[in-house]
Amino acid sequence: MTRPDDHPTELLPDSVLGTLDPAQQGRVDTHLLSCAVCRAEVARLQDALFSLADDLPDTPAPEGSWEKIQARRSAASAQKSFTQAPPPSAPSKRLPVWPLAAAIALIVALGGYLRLSPAQPVVTAQNSVQSWQHGARRLTLASKAGEPYGFMYVRPDGRALLVLNKKAAPGQVYQAWGRQASGPRAGVPISLGLTDGTVLEVSWRGYDSVGVSVEPTGGSPAPTHPLGRTKLPES
Repeated sequence: MTRPDDHPTELLPDSVLGTLDPAQQGRVDTHLLSCAVCRAEVARLQDALFSLADDLPDTPAPEGSWEKIQARRSAASAQKSFTQAPPPSAPSKRLPVWPLAAAIALIVALGGYLRLSPAQPVVTAQNSVQSWQHGARRLTLASKAGEPYGFMYVRPDGRALLVLNKKAAPGQVYQAWGRQASGPRAGVPISLGLTDGTVLEVSWRGYDSVGVSVEPTGGSPAPTHPLGRTKLPES
């Protein structure tokens, strides 16, 4: 069993934002394969990232705003060079709630910054999906009867983006599951994460298929209302 102090909690927000170096991202990906607690935390961070970006008001910046921001940044950098950094606090022994707050604060800051810069687009669920189209294979998520309920972009690096046709109903979430076709855990569903939105990024490495189910808020230890499974390409 994973001890609370083994969770890479401090890396999860940067993992969601895609700013970790390859070694750190590999550590997080390996941990997420066996830790439902951190997978749920990543899903909450992703939901906060997408929903806050989508809800930011699309208003024009006042004239001269970009120059004022640049001036404040320069002043802050100069002041920081004369200020001693505070001592690090003692690590917590249980998963804190600060990563979600940090992700929310960062996406709000980035949203305002990007709207003032004409050279960069705002981060939204839509352009996140568009970025996944490059170098990824698109698979249809469908029920046993062949009725599609979404699609999935699969990358060779072991990451996949699930895109559902509609948001989960109030009080419910979508939960993704990975399954192996052979071996000691063949056929056993392993939770990959959950979301009450329409987009969920997961790690598919080591699984032969990925499925989605509808569960109560907080998820379930096993699928209760499966929507269907999709076979993954051979790695």
